[in-house]
Amino acid sequence: MRITSLTNPRVKHVVALRDKRRRDEDGLMLVEGFDPLSLALDCGVRPQTVFICPELFKPAHSPNAHDNLQWRVRDTGAELIETTRPVFEKMAYRDGPDGWLGIVKRPDFSLSRLTPARSRTPLYLVVEAVEKPGNLGAMLRTCDAAGVDAFLFCDPKADLTNPNVVRASQGALFSVPVAQCTSAEAIAWLRERGIRIVATTPNPLRGQLPASYTQFNFAPPCAIAVGEEKYGLSQFWLDQADAAVRIPMFGRINSLNVATSAALVIYEAIKQRGMV
Repeated sequence: MRITSLTNPRVKHVVALRDKRRRDEDGLMLVEGFDPLSLALDCGVRPQTVFICPELFKPAHSPNAHDNLQWRVRDTGAELIETTRPVFEKMAYRDGPDGWLGIVKRPDFSLSRLTPARSRTPLYLVVEAVEKPGNLGAMLRTCDAAGVDAFLFCDPKADLTNPNVVRASQGALFSVPVAQCTSAEAIAWLRERGIRIVATTPNPLRGQLPASYTQFNFAPPCAIAVGEEKYGLSQFWLDQADAAVRIPMFGRINSLNVATSAALVIYEAIKQRGMV
């Protein structure tokens, strides 16, 4: 099948899935790009439909890579549809698309679906009320790279199925165990498993300045908690935290990007555990 018309109903449906309400109604989401789609397939995702535009395939990938991905898509039973360049560019969410776009079922992000941690000393990332999809995606990508056991997204202000989250995560949304829940649910879940909650904040906690993140002991099971871009962690999380760490600042600004902060602390934790 090949689509050449910009007004084709299939094209309109893809465009409509940019809207959160439509994604929620249909239980579907978009995965755009060769690498994110490849990783999704590696993680067992079975697309409903995959649209391709060979004219847009990037030279960074060999011709065999594109052929192989098409065979992998067909093996899942998904519908593979070729389009013209104008049609694909209308459907694409990002500038400079690479000719790959899939429609997949929305994952189950319920807390009860999380599987037991892979290690005896689990490391979790708790993300409270972050609202920028790019930051969410970057943190998911870090979690995948660092082998974090799960990503808990609490009291969300952004949608995990936003195409920009998938793009920024390079598909790590599918490779990292992810749960979306309230802060109270996350804390109860962590307490039940004996996980120490470590807040990231530059401010005093219970009258004491937090330790530098490089001086804190991350060896025991712990959950690193980061908060909203503008305000950081809420008082609720600060009150519940077992400990707090800070990232020393030597310039005139008073905060780092939340995704950068999370990456620094996560990699310090795995360094201490002898993983790097």
